[in-house]
Amino acid sequence: MKSKVYFIDFHTTFQRSIFDKIGDALSQAGFKDTIREHDKVAIKLHFGAETNFCVINPRYVRYFVDSILALDAKPFLTDTNTLYAGQRVNSIDHTNLAIRHGYVRSVVNAPVIIADGLAGQSEEVVKIDTKETKEAYIGSDIHHADAILALTHMTGHEATGFGAAIKNIGMGCASRKGKLAMHSLSRPSVNHDRCLGCARCVQWCQVNAISIKESGKAHIDEELCAGCSMCISVCPFNAIRIKWNASSEFLNTKITEYALAVTSHKKDKIFYVTFLNNITRLCDCANIHGEYLVPDIGILFSKDIVAIDRASIDLINEKAGKNLFKELYPDIPWENIFSYAEKLGMGSSDYELVKIK
Repeated sequence: MKSKVYFIDFHTTFQRSIFDKIGDALSQAGFKDTIREHDKVAIKLHFGAETNFCVINPRYVRYFVDSILALDAKPFLTDTNTLYAGQRVNSIDHTNLAIRHGYVRSVVNAPVIIADGLAGQSEEVVKIDTKETKEAYIGSDIHHADAILALTHMTGHEATGFGAAIKNIGMGCASRKGKLAMHSLSRPSVNHDRCLGCARCVQWCQVNAISIKESGKAHIDEELCAGCSMCISVCPFNAIRIKWNASSEFLNTKITEYALAVTSHKKDKIFYVTFLNNITRLCDCANIHGEYLVPDIGILFSKDIVAIDRASIDLINEKAGKNLFKELYPDIPWENIFSYAEKLGMGSSDYELVKIK
């Protein structure tokens, strides 16, 4: 049986608002079956980079929050801290950024809780038996949530070809250690031009892998390094960065495996909503307001993470009149995501698109 993906466009009338259409889509797609009374529901979002304006509008988020509250459940907005330096590298700056972007309780009617703690080390280890991953490191508060509502903004992506629900869950729910495992085959490195030898990284390293050399600069012993990447978050000068040397194919494989780690123990407790608007070449991590590649298309709803990503690609290609992401990133084998996710039993790319007027 084909997986069902429900679709609404953004067209509205004086008699029928976008929220009327979202409500009908949630009802037909069985959203209520995902949430039980008193469930703690993680609404997985991307709060966007400092100067990126493409993320999901908080007014939409408010509707989903109120829909969960109406079921006597307990929603919270969440994401995990980033591996790289910036405004989302720790939960204080990350939460403040979310607030600046409008994800504040007075608007969205729910708290923001960064799932992997103050510095990205609050995690749960999930054991899975996959090609590249045996243990996945997942943000604690997402792991312990009773249910997940994945609100995804679809974009292109410079490393993976595209970013949709699988990436939102796979990369977006991982702790810092998990992100490092996905992004790099080696370890963090020190930019000596930026390092001032303050030794803050030395103090925080739990395995004594960092030392200050005679040059007055920090040095990381890769053989001792545990890959926790705590040094990245505590460096006040952004002098420690990741070696971005993982291939796109390896990265997509790891992201898919991490998505499996998040979803496998949730069973029927995850629901996916993907926004096909403000679609740009780069992901919402980019600190630019990118050119929109196609006109706004609509919103998708499904219980199948593979089907909703496949439908997202197909609808964008239909609007563009070409294989858009293949043209943008011809050297990234992003199509492999679907076959691998199906092999892992995560869902099906064979879907039925149900259009709701």
